[in-house]
Amino acid sequence: MSQDADKIAIVTVHGTGDTASGPNGDKWFQCGSRFTNDVKSRLAAQGIEADIIPHLWSGANSAWERERGANKLASRIRKLFNRYSGVHVIGHSHGGNVANDAAVLLKWGLRGGRKNERLDSLTTVGTPFFNIRTGFLQMLAGIIFLIVAWGSAVAFPITALISLYYVLTTHEQQAGMFIAWLIYVGFVGPCVWFMLSMSRQGIRRLLRPRTGGRTRESVFSIWHENDEAISFLQRVEELPIEAFPRGALFRGSRSAAVGWGVLAVIVLCLANPVIYGLNLGDYFHISTVDPVTGEIEAVNAGNIIAVTILGLLFAPVFFFVAYVIYRFLIGGVSEFGMRPPMNRFVGGVLRGVAYGRDGDQVLYGVSTTSHTHNTISHVLSGDVAARMQASANIAADRLIDKYRWALFSVGGDSSGSLTTLTTDAMTWDSLIHTTYFDQPETAEVIASYIVAQVKGGVFSPAAQTARPTPAAPVHVNPPAEPPGAPA
Repeated sequence: MSQDADKIAIVTVHGTGDTASGPNGDKWFQCGSRFTNDVKSRLAAQGIEADIIPHLWSGANSAWERERGANKLASRIRKLFNRYSGVHVIGHSHGGNVANDAAVLLKWGLRGGRKNERLDSLTTVGTPFFNIRTGFLQMLAGIIFLIVAWGSAVAFPITALISLYYVLTTHEQQAGMFIAWLIYVGFVGPCVWFMLSMSRQGIRRLLRPRTGGRTRESVFSIWHENDEAISFLQRVEELPIEAFPRGALFRGSRSAAVGWGVLAVIVLCLANPVIYGLNLGDYFHISTVDPVTGEIEAVNAGNIIAVTILGLLFAPVFFFVAYVIYRFLIGGVSEFGMRPPMNRFVGGVLRGVAYGRDGDQVLYGVSTTSHTHNTISHVLSGDVAARMQASANIAADRLIDKYRWALFSVGGDSSGSLTTLTTDAMTWDSLIHTTYFDQPETAEVIASYIVAQVKGGVFSPAAQTARPTPAAPVHVNPPAEPPGAPA
């Protein structure tokens, strides 16, 4: 299909849990919803015709699924680039992360001019942007892997052509050699392609753009100060998770040290009289018969008592030595060598549950601004912000009234009620995070932003949502990297 100079594509990307079975419906991102119709009508009033194209991904709280969704979104945008005069993306919640990663894959802002960009604008609504940490060893391994992959990609066709020429110029066993050549090409070729594909994905992670770098495009980020999802993830990141407090492993080694001390006493002290009494000293087997005369030997009770008393006298020494060695060697090494990495591991697991970190990506830096592109932040305030708060309060009151007695009844099935609570539509309606698109101001400001991008005009979101209470100013807000974060 040829490019239509009079029509743009608006790709909508839903967030976590906000899935749908098809592109048409009543949800904000579907064709026919109140929000999409409102945006289209506002654009039409400015002489801009638009098609709504929902991008449906799994919607799971999973870094792996978000990455897959971003790859598919980037592929879709490449195809739309040849069909429309412009492509504009709107992402909600983690759909904004999917869209942001797709923009990275498309090298958005690095192509030397708007006319060469595959993406014309990116708007996020209530998105908690994640950053990705890449260690030095991972970077080094990725670069080496890329060099090896490209070296193999260059060497493979050269080797294949040379070997084919040898096969064709050889008259002996030519058929067998040609079959071997086909097997070689058919097996090694896909392996080279797979390795090259993996290396390209890895290098894209390593060379992700950073805010303040060479990217010339900006993300338009809309958010509310009381957005529960963004606030929750930021609190999770700030929470000092210390599963093993200072001194915990050293104090925890006390019981084990006592056990090892008692074992040392048993082995080194009490074992001696037993061995002596059973005449195991010479043969290490139970026998009280004289091997020469065949007569039963009498055990010297006095010697056994003496050995026992001697063992008991030295028992405290053996116990103390074993206790101190275990407590300070094992416990001390664990306290200073293992406690920090164990805390980091447990903290990473707990934060990973909230972040959906189920792959090899190390996520951090929850922010309302993109970590890869400059961001135009528009904080909802004034009448629209107050209205969203009031609606959320009313919905939350209804939700609490519905489940209060079921949750707090004595002997009741509170676990079943909690499960129902998490899937009840009333729960989502009580969150500010899910009600952005119920407000006409959201459609208004997004449509105005798209118009400014299409026509090259000056955009002022504060003017679009002006109410008796002044709206928040627009600001370019590149996030600060946390201390010690890689460049």
